[in-house]
This record gives sequence, structure tokens and C-alpha cells, in this order.
Amino acid sequence: MPSRINQSRSWCVSARVIIACLVAASAAAQTARQVRGAAAVEPLQNEPPAKIVIDPPLAEPLSHGRVVIQYRTENLHIVPVFGPAALAVSPRVGHIHVTVDDAPWVWADASGEPVILNGLLPGPHKILLQLESANHQPLDQGTVKFTVPEALIAASAAARTAREERGVAAVQPLQNEPPAKIIIDPPLAEPLSRGVVFIQYRTESLHIVPVFGPAALAVSPRIGHIHVTVDDATWHWADASGNPVIINGLAPGRRKILIQLVNANHQPLDPGAVQFTVPAAKPQPEAH
Repeated sequence: MPSRINQSRSWCVSARVIIACLVAASAAAQTARQVRGAAAVEPLQNEPPAKIVIDPPLAEPLSHGRVVIQYRTENLHIVPVFGPAALAVSPRVGHIHVTVDDAPWVWADASGEPVILNGLLPGPHKILLQLESANHQPLDQGTVKFTVPEALIAASAAARTAREERGVAAVQPLQNEPPAKIIIDPPLAEPLSRGVVFIQYRTESLHIVPVFGPAALAVSPRIGHIHVTVDDATWHWADASGNPVIINGLAPGRRKILIQLVNANHQPLDPGAVQFTVPAAKPQPEAH
């Protein structure tokens, strides 16, 4: 009998230890809500504030002059949904606005993919990422500062000279696949009247996907993305979302947007340019 009593006590002690460990582990672990945000049935007024967390640029691409900035959001889902009606959607949805070196204009990105820029001149730079609601209202923001290595000056000059002498290198299409093409629409008239540039495009014989590197050149059907350049700037950003190109804040006047279709290894396949005029802002009526 004593042995049974001792055995029973031993089981009780073991059970208490296990329960205590499980409670401690549960307290230390993040909840599903903390990781994934509010549940789809939860009203907006009960959702915590949206936040953006931004990493510094990846070191290895930066050493070659390419800026790759990863970020994540809390309490907001990045989706290409816009307008005041989307403000009532729960969980909260939105996108980011990206500004380079205090430029007066931004581009909108609703892909959730890393921000990728290439062609920035050597030296210090600053990228502002603003987390926005679906109606372009600021919710949170963060700034990344970095330096493009000076060693790239000579390499950039040599690359420009090669392009000037030989032109853009042609990329051989995959066997039996027709050449990739990009078809670009003019900016939508109504947003442009408000100073918002909204450019839709489509591709032929190429799928837009966020896959990069030389190994992806053998993938069939062919995959790639676009490079976007504003007003003959020395730099461009990469977009692999397939969403429209959206730019806000350009000064009134004549503008040009180059949208270049490139393969997964950033080699040009088909360029397209859109020229348009940003109208001057209409004066607001005086309040009486």
C-alpha cells in the first residue's frame, strides 16, 4: 500500500511540473493574434495601431549598388485595394509609399515584396517607407539610411561607356518562345487630373513574378518583372507585382515614365515609355 501511495504522489508531482512548464511556455510564446493580426470578424475600432518594421538594406546586393529593403507590417495587410470604401475593411488593409532622398513625389507599392532600387549614385542616401491606409492616409513610417559604395563610380562609368558604344544588349529568347513584350496604357485621366499618375500595363510571353537570379532564366514560361524610371533619372525601382504603376506628387508639367520589361536577372527585354502632362493644381475656393 505505501508503494502505491508513493507512486500516486510521484505522478501528481510530475503532472504539476508538466503543467507548470506548459503554462510558462504558453506565456513566453506569441499568440496567433500577435503574429497574424486581428481576426477577420473583429471590428476596426478594436484593432491595435498599424505598424511598419523595416530592415536595413541587404549587405551583399548593396556592395554591387543594388538596394534591397525588406519590411513587414503589423495589424495591416498589404493588398492592392484603394479608396475610401476600403477603410471599413477588417482586418485593416493598405500599402506603402516610397520616397527617395527627400524627393517631392512618391510611388505606391501594394505588393508586400521587398523594395528594390538600382542605379543610385555612390554616396549617402535615404529611403522613407510610409505605411498608408487604402485611402492614402499615413499610419506609420520608417526611414532607412545607407551608403552606396564609392568603388562603384568607375564601374558605373565603364557600364555607361559600354552602353553608349554598343547599345543595350539583346537577350536571346527561350527556344520556341516568342519575344517578350510590354503594352503600356496612357495614365488614367481622372487620377491624373488630381496629380496621381496611374499607369496600367500588360505583358506578352512573360509572367510577372518576384523571382530573381540567373537560375530563373531557364524557367519556362519565361518570368520577369519591370524597371520603372521617372524623368530620365539615373536610378530605377524594380516591380514584380504586376500591379499598376502609381506615382503621386510629381510637379506640374511635362513628364516621362520609362517602364522596361526585364528578365529575372534584370536584363532588358522590351522598353516602353509614357509621356504626359501633370496639370497645375486647381485653386481652392475661399471660405466665407
